[in-house]
Amino acid sequence: MRFYIILFLIFSFFSVNVYGQSASPKATPALTVTTTAPAPEPERFLNKDLKTQIFEIKHRDPQALVRVLDGLSSQDRGTQLVPDKEFKTVTVRDYPENIAVIERAITKLDVPEKLPANLEFQLHIIAASRSGKEKGQVPKNLEDVITQLQSTLQYTSYRYITGIFNRVQDGKGLEANGSTDSILPSSETAAKAYYQYTLRDIRLSIDASGSEVVQINKLNFGMRTPLVSTKKDGSNTIDYKDSGINTGLSLREGEKVVVGTVNIGTSDDAIILVISVKKVK
Repeated sequence: MRFYIILFLIFSFFSVNVYGQSASPKATPALTVTTTAPAPEPERFLNKDLKTQIFEIKHRDPQALVRVLDGLSSQDRGTQLVPDKEFKTVTVRDYPENIAVIERAITKLDVPEKLPANLEFQLHIIAASRSGKEKGQVPKNLEDVITQLQSTLQYTSYRYITGIFNRVQDGKGLEANGSTDSILPSSETAAKAYYQYTLRDIRLSIDASGSEVVQINKLNFGMRTPLVSTKKDGSNTIDYKDSGINTGLSLREGEKVVVGTVNIGTSDDAIILVISVKKVK
């Protein structure tokens, strides 16, 4: 009897261990969560030696000024040259010695822009002929020119036709045209003559002697002159002849320059072009 009791106890012990293990649920492995820490913000560059100063720009364009001032900056990390067109300022962040240099440059550069000079040109048209001896009325300021022409040219009579006045800025050009009464003294028609002229690339400069001189790189003058011819039936017909001068020249203020002469009609008649310039204050 004791033997059976011992067997029963042994059997019960093994049954509990075997079935207990099979009945127990398997352990669930722990869920691993991986998180990435946010990247630290980049450290702001601080240089305690850098200073900031705002300059007011009164006359010039701040953006254009900064392009010139950029070469005066130390170009170190953290330095700045910031223009503001609305408030007309330039903000400088740099070392004190660089700011001082930039300030002196701004004082020199931020000045009112110099306006170009105004030049008044006077163009005079004079008719010359070998067919007469009369001296027509001419302005007093051209009498010395007529005297000079009489001593150098072979024309016997001179008549003042017209004067043209135009004002232009230094560095610019001008173009003008118009009409005038018949140029030829022997003309039997009231047909008008027509002229047009252009001045290109006008420059006011200083010559080697230190005097101001006006340079005209291109002067073009043209004129259409009416010529009367008689047909076999006795009637007159009018034809126009084109003539002109193309040149370049230099002249000083108040100086009257004979640009040249151009034959019109026959070789006995010509027009003479005289030009002068005055600087308008």
